[in-house]
Amino acid sequence: MSTAPANPIPAGAGDPDLISLLPDCILTTIVSLLPVPAAARTQILSRRWSRLWPSAPLHLLDSQLPVPAASLSAAVSWILASHRGNAVRFHLLLARPSAADLDSWLRSLAAKHLQDLVLRPRSDGPLRLPPSLLSCRSLRSAELTNCSLPEDGGEVHFPHLTEISLRLFRVPSAAALHGFLAGCPKLASLSLDRVAGCRTLRLRSGTLRSLTVSVSLTRRRIPEDTCELERLVVEDAPALERLLAHDINWGPSINVMHAPRLQMLGYLGVGIPELQLGSALFRSMCAVRLAAEFRCVRTLALEMADPQVKPVADFLRCFPCLETLYVTSHMVVPKSMKILNCEMDDPIECLSYHLKTVVLKGYRGRKHELQLAMFLVRRARVLRVMKFLCDNNDRNTSWLTNQKRRLLLDNRASLGSQFVFQKFMKSYIRFLKQASNISLVDPFDTYP
Repeated sequence: MSTAPANPIPAGAGDPDLISLLPDCILTTIVSLLPVPAAARTQILSRRWSRLWPSAPLHLLDSQLPVPAASLSAAVSWILASHRGNAVRFHLLLARPSAADLDSWLRSLAAKHLQDLVLRPRSDGPLRLPPSLLSCRSLRSAELTNCSLPEDGGEVHFPHLTEISLRLFRVPSAAALHGFLAGCPKLASLSLDRVAGCRTLRLRSGTLRSLTVSVSLTRRRIPEDTCELERLVVEDAPALERLLAHDINWGPSINVMHAPRLQMLGYLGVGIPELQLGSALFRSMCAVRLAAEFRCVRTLALEMADPQVKPVADFLRCFPCLETLYVTSHMVVPKSMKILNCEMDDPIECLSYHLKTVVLKGYRGRKHELQLAMFLVRRARVLRVMKFLCDNNDRNTSWLTNQKRRLLLDNRASLGSQFVFQKFMKSYIRFLKQASNISLVDPFDTYP
C-alpha cells in the first residue's frame, strides 16, 4: 500500500524552490563554499537570503575579488566590516595593505575566530606585521611569507596552532623566534624557508612531527645587515618523524640530540658543514664518528656532486633499519668532496635485512655512480627495486644495454629485485612543497 506525500506539489505549480526548504545551518554552509563575490550576491534573492551570507563562515581570498589591485584593500575592508560571522580562511596574495589596514583586518579576524591565515604580499621588502597578529589566538595554520615579526608584540600564545610556514621571514632576534615557537604548544609542523635574524635555533617540542629547513643557495642573496640560520639543534623532539633540509653550499649545521621517532631524513650533503646524529658525527659528508643509534629512520635522502660508495656506506651504518634510499647527483654547482677510498667487507645491517628501495636521481653512469650502484646491487639482500632516473635525453638503447651489462645484474644479492631506467628532467626541487604535510607519504618522490 503506497502512501501519498504529506505535502504534495499541485499539478501545474511549476518547479518548486526546494533549496529554500533547507534549514539555515545548511544554507550558510553552502554559501560559505562560494567565492566571496558570488556569496555576497545571494543577499538579493530574498529577505531570508539577505541574512545568510553575513553570518556564513567566511573564506576570504583576495585573489578571488574581481576588483583592480589598487582597490583590493578597500574591498577587503568592506567585506570584513559587512560580515558578522566567523572566519575560516583569510589569504592575502595580491593586496599590499597599509599598516593601519593590516592592523584593523587582523583585529577583525581575531574577533571572527580566524583558523587559517596566509600572508604572501607582493613586495620587494618585508611586510611588517602589527602586534594585533598575536591576538589571532584561534589560528590553526599560518603561512607568513615576506613578512617580519613585530619587535615588541607582547605575549605569544597560539593554543590551537598546529602548522606554521615562515618563508622569506625576518625576526628581530633569535630570542624572538624562540619565543614565537614556544608560544605554540600544539605545533606539529614547522617549515622555515630563508628566515633571517637567527643564527642558532634550538628546538624543544613535545608535539612537533615535521620540520623543514632551507636557506639561501648562496650568501650573495643575503643582505649584509642580516644573518640566516647557521645552526639547528634539535634538543628534544620526542614526536618528530621527519626532518627535511635542502642541500646547499653552506649551512646550516644540524645536531639531532633526541628524536626517538625520527623516520625520514634528507637531503643531506656537503653543504651541511657539520651533521651530528646522536653520537655519530659527519663533516661535509665525511664520517668522523659512526654510531647506529637511529634505528627508527626508514627513509634517507643524500645529495652529492659525485656520488661515492664510502660516504653512502657510512650513512647506511648509522641507520640499521633503513628501507628507502635516495641518492641525487647535484643539480647546482656544489662544493665537491674529496675522493674517498672504500674497502669494506663487514656487513651493514640495513643492506642485509631492510633496504628495499633505492632511487638514484640524475644518474649518468659516471665512474663513481656506477661503483655505488654496483655496491648496492651486490650487497642489498632484500632489495625489491632500484630506479635509475637519468637526467640526460641522449640515453639511447645501446647506452642502457651497456649500463645493465656493467652493473653485473646476474650477480645481484636479491634475485627478485627489479632495475628500472627512467628519463628524469633536471629540477631544483629537492622535495615536494607540501613536504611538511604529515599525510604526504614520501615527499622525496618528485618524479612522474
